[in-house]
Amino acid sequence: MEAMRERWTDDRMDDLNGKVDALRLEMKTEFAAVRGEMDRRFDKVDERFNKIDSRFDRVDQRFDRVDERFQRMEARFERMDARLLGIYRVMVVFCGSAMAALIGFIATQV
Repeated sequence: MEAMRERWTDDRMDDLNGKVDALRLEMKTEFAAVRGEMDRRFDKVDERFNKIDSRFDRVDQRFDRVDERFQRMEARFERMDARLLGIYRVMVVFCGSAMAALIGFIATQV
């Protein structure tokens, strides 16, 4: 290993300055290249997210159409329930009247 020099000469200081400047320039260049590569990759990721967002928009539209269909079906079932309830009421009244008539007939025959 080379023995350490005890004094810094002007030439040595200028040499060190040059090395530091070269290192600074190299780092600046490398950082710019890395930053450019990162920007390109993030742009690709952004494009992919935009595609995914558009797909989700289409899925949302499909779910909206399905929801509309279910709402129409629900309205139909509510109308059918109302009709069946009316039929049940008629049946109860008819059966009650028939039983009352039968009981009345039996009571008069006894």
